[in-house]
Amino acid sequence: MFTASLMGAALIITSAYLFGCSIAATYKNRVRYLEEFLLTLEIFKAEINFGVALLPEVFQSIAQRVHGPVGQLFMQSAAYLEKKEGLNATECWHKALQDRQDEMELAGGQMELLNKMGLIWGRGDKKDQLKQVTLMQELLRQALLEAKNEQGKNEKVWRYLGLLGGLTIVILLL
Repeated sequence: MFTASLMGAALIITSAYLFGCSIAATYKNRVRYLEEFLLTLEIFKAEINFGVALLPEVFQSIAQRVHGPVGQLFMQSAAYLEKKEGLNATECWHKALQDRQDEMELAGGQMELLNKMGLIWGRGDKKDQLKQVTLMQELLRQALLEAKNEQGKNEKVWRYLGLLGGLTIVILLL
């Protein structure tokens, strides 16, 4: 009887701690995804400067270099562009972003920034696009800095809240 109670208490504490860790992981993932988006813009810049590939090919190239949800977003955008359903690059980007939004775990302002990122694909001449990409990189760097600050504040808090929440439940059940 005592062993079963002890195992139940351990299970409650462990599950509550893991719940806190899963929420803490979202802060870590936000930082990683924003860093990956900065990398994608560097790749895009290089393609603009040195390549003559079409936008779907550029997106596929980015998707091959960046894995996970960010790479899948670019792959899906490329697929929408290749379908030629009458959508322009911005519309394809927004459609793919909407499809992948839940996987990104980004905050509202960060998602809005990614929506704005869709406005730079394939617009203007080479010089204008480079200016727009540089501006977007700066905005992403600011968002990354904010995400790192949030991560520093909230990651440990959620882990401890999970652990303390589990301990509280066990104490209340005793």
